[in-house]
Amino acid sequence: MSAISPVDPDKYIGTVTLVSASQVQANLPMASAHPERRALSRGAVGDFVFIDCERTKLLGRITEVRIPDSERLSVEPHLGASSTPHPIGRIQLLATVVDGDSKLARGVNSYPKIGDGVFQASAEVLAQMIGRSATMTGEISIPIGLIEAGSRSVIVELPPEKLFGRHCGIFGATGGGKSWTVASLIEKIKAQHGKAIVLDPTGEFCSVAGIDTIFAFDGGTPNALHVHFPYTEITEDDLFSLLRPSGQSQGPKLRDAIKSLKLVRALEGTTPPGLRVVDGVVEKAQRPRGVYFNAMRAYAAAIHAPGCDFDITKLAEQIKNECVWANGQPGNFGNFHDQSYGYCETLCSRISTLIHSRELECLFQTHGVSLVDEIATFLDDPKRDVAVISFREVRFEHSTREILLNIIGRYLLGLARAGRFRDAPLVVFLDEAHQFLGRAVGDEYGSVRLDSFGLVAKEGRKYGLTCVLATQRPRDIPQDVLSQLGTLIVHRLTNEQDRSTVEHACGDLDRSATQFIPMLAPGEAIVIGPDLPTPLPLRMLRPRSPPDSKGPQFQAHWADRRREAQVT
Repeated sequence: MSAISPVDPDKYIGTVTLVSASQVQANLPMASAHPERRALSRGAVGDFVFIDCERTKLLGRITEVRIPDSERLSVEPHLGASSTPHPIGRIQLLATVVDGDSKLARGVNSYPKIGDGVFQASAEVLAQMIGRSATMTGEISIPIGLIEAGSRSVIVELPPEKLFGRHCGIFGATGGGKSWTVASLIEKIKAQHGKAIVLDPTGEFCSVAGIDTIFAFDGGTPNALHVHFPYTEITEDDLFSLLRPSGQSQGPKLRDAIKSLKLVRALEGTTPPGLRVVDGVVEKAQRPRGVYFNAMRAYAAAIHAPGCDFDITKLAEQIKNECVWANGQPGNFGNFHDQSYGYCETLCSRISTLIHSRELECLFQTHGVSLVDEIATFLDDPKRDVAVISFREVRFEHSTREILLNIIGRYLLGLARAGRFRDAPLVVFLDEAHQFLGRAVGDEYGSVRLDSFGLVAKEGRKYGLTCVLATQRPRDIPQDVLSQLGTLIVHRLTNEQDRSTVEHACGDLDRSATQFIPMLAPGEAIVIGPDLPTPLPLRMLRPRSPPDSKGPQFQAHWADRRREAQVT
């Protein structure tokens, strides 16, 4: 490891004059910008500096530059000959230089003294120290952005364990560069032969370089494989949130019908004597109770198994068969109960409508191939690295998008719990994460909490399943999920609540550092993480093929209309 020196005498910019617990004040004689020496000025807000404390060196960042009140008029050229101003800078203390001046350690081990020198940090030295602090020799690293110091910029690389190992959050307002960062990370994972699945609510990442496979829930997405998610893999709670049975009358009948249909599936055509199954439906009216309940006990494991492994096209008819009198002949179910069925008739009608609807065909109809099977094939294929699941054509009615994405997240977590990713880690990207976390969809009759990715954030890491949550509204991400995000990439955030949320979620980002967030240019971000020695302001790398995230094309459309109007 070649020796590097953070302190360069040629980059001296000032001297410490005041020391507090988290920051210092320093004279910055080179910071003034008089015309005759503007090119030589050093010490602007945002610059990184090293403070030479004799035995140790500290990394800091300039957060304020001013001149004493008594010298305010000295910078006014129209008031005559101006005296030389004496700028004062405020420097936030960030990290300590350790290991023979080659690495950075979090925190401040010893404080500067009055009179210690302040030196501008070069981009090369800073990037090299950060790289050595986060990466062991020979490790795979991912280039994520450029760190700029003065007029120089150097690429910063991080190992995937530091970037994705404890989950990652990408935050930024519209136009801040959030989607480009997601696309760039996708390309970098592909370049390093990692494995990732991108859950894309808008379909904007389908054109990103590095995508091997596109799964879509319609047949019109170019170069996409048309898929459906088998309803047999969803939970009964998910089904209830879609069918919305009333709690007092319809709910119990629906649960009884599901059990009966699961029994039919478990029997596989071997019907016990006395149990009548006609066209895949269990008939109960005037049939023996004992035979039915004995069969339910014999196949209890299949009946109480999670999921909806039954023929859902028979559900409405089975509900009708559940509507029988409770007091029939001894040992038998009663006759058909018209009043009970009257209470359930709206539910049966709703079931028949929904399972054949255009909105829910991605669950209840077998158009395309099974997404469950295709995910298994993708995970087993060593030649494919990144897949996108596009929700562009999934409808908003019945909360289909939210429920479907929650189902997929729960399915991936189930694979993780089964050990599928323990030796082959998987990164899952979720864009517009605020739409799918910490909410409940449905109504008072049946609702489901969108908790699958919250569970992935809480327990997926130990199973090798990590997530990247991208959102423009971090204030809508539940606090218990935010606390699980190890690495944060924060683009420009203009909303005060969003900035406050990020500040509270990360102990490394104090009030002085958050002041930079609203001023970040498009593509710039502050990267924060427990394995990073300090919050890093980076210019994120541009993806080779940016995502299709353009807004309305007013110029082109209005220009075309203007030309048409002139012709006519």
